[in-house]
This record gives sequence, C-alpha cells and structure tokens, in this order.
Amino acid sequence: MLARFRPLIIAVTVASTLLAPLVSAAVSKAVSASNKVENANSLLWKIEKKGMPPSWLYGTAHVGDPRVTQLSPKTEAAFADSKKVVTEIRLDFGMMMEMGKRMLTAEPSLEQIIDKEHYQKLLPALAARGYPEVATAKLKPWGAAMLLMTPVRQPGQMPLDLLFAKMAIEGQKDYSGLETLDEQLGLFETIPEAKQIELLYAVLDQQAEMETSYQKVLDLYLKQDINALAEYAEQDDFKMPDQAWFRQWRAQLLDARNPRMAERLADKLKEGNAFIAVGALHLPGKTGLIQSLRQQGYRVSPVK
Repeated sequence: MLARFRPLIIAVTVASTLLAPLVSAAVSKAVSASNKVENANSLLWKIEKKGMPPSWLYGTAHVGDPRVTQLSPKTEAAFADSKKVVTEIRLDFGMMMEMGKRMLTAEPSLEQIIDKEHYQKLLPALAARGYPEVATAKLKPWGAAMLLMTPVRQPGQMPLDLLFAKMAIEGQKDYSGLETLDEQLGLFETIPEAKQIELLYAVLDQQAEMETSYQKVLDLYLKQDINALAEYAEQDDFKMPDQAWFRQWRAQLLDARNPRMAERLADKLKEGNAFIAVGALHLPGKTGLIQSLRQQGYRVSPVK
C-alpha cells in the first residue's frame, strides 16, 4: 500500500462484525507459503462430512460496496438452501442498542477528554459517517475510534454481514452468533483510557492513508484472494506512540478468537445445512477456520 496502512484497513473491511476496525489485522504472522490455504481464491467454501448434509463457510467484509454485497448465484443458492445462519455475533436491534449504550459515557464529554485540535478534526469525519456532534460528544474514545475506522458508506448501503443477518431474520432461519457482545466489546472496553486516546489520535491523523489502503484491500477482497489479504495484513506500519503495546493487544484478538470460533462451530455443524458468515481473515492460516474444520474431520473445499 502506498501509505502503508494495511493492518488497520484490512481489519475494517475483512475482519470482525463489531470489532471490524482492528480485530484481526496483521496478527496471523505465519501466513507463509507453507501456511496458505490450498486453492484459496474463494470466499465461499463447502463443508462436508459423511452422513450429513453440506454446510457453507463464507468470508465477509464489513462494507456496503455493491460489488461486495452483490452475491454470486452459488452464494445465493447456498444461503437459500441453508436452514441455519451463523455470523460472528447475532446482529439484531437489541444488540445494536446495547452496543450503542456501551460506547457512550455520561460524563465527561469527549470534548473534555481529548485535545481541541483532534476533537475539531473528529467532528466532520464522524458527521460524514452519519454521527452528529451531539452523538460524537458522548462517545468513549474507543467508540469514536471504532466508528472512525469504518469506511464512509453511500446512503442506502448495508454492510455485508448485516445484510446476511437481515436475510436470515426475514427468511425465518435459525439465526445465531459464534460470540457474545461481551466477548467482542470487552476487548475494547478493557483498553486503558490513555491508550484509547492514543489510538483515536493515530486514526484521526492518518485518514488519507486509510482511504488509500482501503481501496487496495477492497481490490484484494473482490479478487477473493484471502491469502493475499492475510499477507498484506502482515506488513504492519500503523504507528502509535506505544507500538509494542498496540501489537500485543491486537495479537490477542485473532489468536484467542479463532480457536473459540472453531470449537463453537462444531455444534453449529452437527446437523449440516448451516451457512457460516465470518470476517474473511478468520478463514486462512494454520489457526484459521478452514484448517481447523479440516482437523475436525470435515472436507472443506473452495466453491468457484
């Protein structure tokens, strides 16, 4: 990437549902030639085991770009044929209300917590994402950073993971999540406030770089090359004052969650006919879901 902002942008687009900004960026450091997923140029993977109907694994992106949300006929068919749908976390109105509450603070206001220069820079950036100053003022620093790292969407665009949730609910499918809201947000809520502010400042000061990198990541995602995305994420050039802390904190987000997701998937796949939609970076690598499912005895193959 020209501006070398790979880890943060990749996380925005192809990592987790709620933790999209940073959740699994650049933490899979062993994505080498020996660690690549065989025939990996695919977002849709078929999961098979003798004696049960097939299930499906799909790598999502947390963006509303029509090129992302326009599903292929094979993906549409896999979703339609499924009896249950699983996303990283169950996305519904109640969850979104709870998440919103936890991102806000009663007192003091964000304007009193961060410096004036960055607060004035934050206002138009979040306004472009649909958040007026009355809402921005009450955000916790980590909440403001998370929202800021979400790409600006055109009116009417719905992120892909939310689209899958909507389709599941409207189709009256058995719909659930692999993780809880506490598990996802807890990774941000436990960040010391001083580190939250450092993170917010870093993101604000690198907005132009974010946009450039986002376009590159989107291109890789549209090519469906999940290994290339993982390799791109390895090139960690996002700068914070305490770089060591940042790397250590970020590393736990994927390393701890992939095994947990794989374990919980076992129950979801018992009867087959499941459509599993998670951030694309959770698929490749030695600890990724594709390899974990193969180790559980499933045949996992790309669908072209």
